[in-house]
Amino acid sequence: MPQEIQKAQLEAQAAKQQLDAQQKVFDSRQDLFKQGALPRKELDQAGVDLTNARNQYEIAQRHLEAVNAVGKQQTLKSAKGQLESAEGKYAGASAQLAYSGIKSPINGVVTDRPLYPGEMAAAGTPLLTVMNISTVTARAHIPQQSAALLKSGDKATIIVPGLDQPMTGKVSLVSPALDTNSTTVEVWVQIKNPGEKLKPGTTVQVSMVARSLPDALAVPAAALLTAPDGVTSVMVEGACPDSKNASDRCALQKQVKTGIRDGDQVQIAEGLHEGDKVVASGAYGLPDKSRITTAEAKPEAKNEKE
Repeated sequence: MPQEIQKAQLEAQAAKQQLDAQQKVFDSRQDLFKQGALPRKELDQAGVDLTNARNQYEIAQRHLEAVNAVGKQQTLKSAKGQLESAEGKYAGASAQLAYSGIKSPINGVVTDRPLYPGEMAAAGTPLLTVMNISTVTARAHIPQQSAALLKSGDKATIIVPGLDQPMTGKVSLVSPALDTNSTTVEVWVQIKNPGEKLKPGTTVQVSMVARSLPDALAVPAAALLTAPDGVTSVMVEGACPDSKNASDRCALQKQVKTGIRDGDQVQIAEGLHEGDKVVASGAYGLPDKSRITTAEAKPEAKNEKE
């Protein structure tokens, strides 16, 4: 387009020069005609040539104006395109600038920082690990029989090393599959963590109540004797069957049926009555109807240190 404008300008200049030249010729012939030195015919011809030169000049001027108008439109269009391109580049640069800042989608604390300022980060490499520990989950593996009694929502007690008071939680998941290595079931307990006292990776002790039996009769697990055929029994203090002296006491083996277990305590569902005295430890290898002497247990001595 600049070449067309330059060409139109040259044509307009040439037409103007031709118009000026014809104007001079006409003025000169008009003076001669007034003096009677030039015939009318030549003056008229000079007038015709002047008119043609003026028309050519006007045509050249209009062409130049048209070319300039088109050039302005194209220049404006080109400038608009350049502006849009610049705006696109600016938007892209702004997006890249926004991506240069990393914001965590959650509120929490930084638990891992593999990279530090100045180190080069490769694509796909984590920069920080952020965890929200306002609520944490404890994972415990418990026997299959106990897990079968648990359900989501059951209460749990969590003992944390270093904390004076236990924390409370609720069962959030009982895994439907067994751990192939330990044949136990993984149970998740959700715990509210005000003050963020519990830290990720902390080892805790979790207690869950699978079933509650008020006024249940229980004995220490060490008191149970299990025969090869699976029959369970305990040694109970009673009158010796072969003695006429009522004060003689023997250890009598009684078959029992056990129920649920809580730590070291086992429920006795059948076979014992409240008040029965059971050999709590050392019953293994003790023959049935062995004579025994009972004594009150002495409190353990405490070693005091200064």
